[in-house]
Amino acid sequence: MPSTDDPFYIIGHRGASGEKLENSLDGFKHALNLGIDAIELDIREHSSRLWVFHDHNLERLTAKPGVFEEQAEPSSIRLLNGDPVPELQQVLDLYWGKMPVNIEIKSVTNLQLLLDLLARYPAPEAMPTGVFGLPWILISSFNHRSLLELHRLGCPWPLAPISSGIPLQLSVELEQLKPFSWHFDDEYLDLDQVRYLRQLGVASLVYTVNDIDRANFLKQQGVAGIFTDIPTQMRVVR
Repeated sequence: MPSTDDPFYIIGHRGASGEKLENSLDGFKHALNLGIDAIELDIREHSSRLWVFHDHNLERLTAKPGVFEEQAEPSSIRLLNGDPVPELQQVLDLYWGKMPVNIEIKSVTNLQLLLDLLARYPAPEAMPTGVFGLPWILISSFNHRSLLELHRLGCPWPLAPISSGIPLQLSVELEQLKPFSWHFDDEYLDLDQVRYLRQLGVASLVYTVNDIDRANFLKQQGVAGIFTDIPTQMRVVR
């Protein structure tokens, strides 16, 4: 069983998407002021730059038709709250050295763009936390091929596969990627896999958890942290 001294991370999902508009500068500033453990965001490539935007289509977050990658200039897109779509560099400038950031790759063809951007920032010393100390940058994706390519390119930052179901090749991918963490959909969470990963020193992070009782249960089972839309409420779990 996990120790009561083990950290349990509260990670703001897309900033704090149940409290402020997801992946917006307003939401990221709000999450930073909450003093939670980290935030997660999503990136897409456009015109050799990296933008923080989740969907392929614009409509849900902008009320405008169209496809993100087909826009002439992403900086001209306005979100529902009036904010422009942020570039990843803007968010990193806001967060660097203050709070860890989980960068989820949604659609990036040229992964060297991400490595080149991250190389501009000096890596702070590891955070002095417990069994699983969150890195300042954690790169995750449902596209495990992207993570393998980053590994091949010599990415210095920790990697994290995301699974929407029960992973069928867990041992193989653990050997290939040597990840810091594995991110599981709560609906398909297998606690035996959580315990197995824990024995190997790999953190299990679970999405998307918005219930305090559920979060406390996961903590007791050895899960290292959760992604949540409502970090203000979920802070009590720590």
